[in-house]
Amino acid sequence: MIAGDLIRQAQASGIELRLVDGKVKAIGPREAVARLIEPLRQHREALTRALQFELQEVLPATPPAGAVPEPADWHALDAAYLAHHFNCPTCIATGRGSRYGQRCGAGMALWRAYCD
Repeated sequence: MIAGDLIRQAQASGIELRLVDGKVKAIGPREAVARLIEPLRQHREALTRALQFELQEVLPATPPAGAVPEPADWHALDAAYLAHHFNCPTCIATGRGSRYGQRCGAGMALWRAYCD
């Protein structure tokens, strides 16, 4: 199993993977973390590299249907990102700086669409 698959599987299970002092930390429901703990440990180095180099840019999670408006109007893209941002604790923390983590999959997809 590759790092990208593990990250997607963790996100789908409600687990957030973070780098804390160079170590991968899994935050989420205890049962979900228990199910994935062994594969996460086995692929710790690959996960660390993926999280360090912002895997979301290379492997963006699929946003919910209709989450990304047509790219014709940057105002609509801005509004869509801000609507998500202020309701997502992960994306709010990211807005404070990179040391606070990375955007969630949907937030990263909206951010990329806005930036493009």
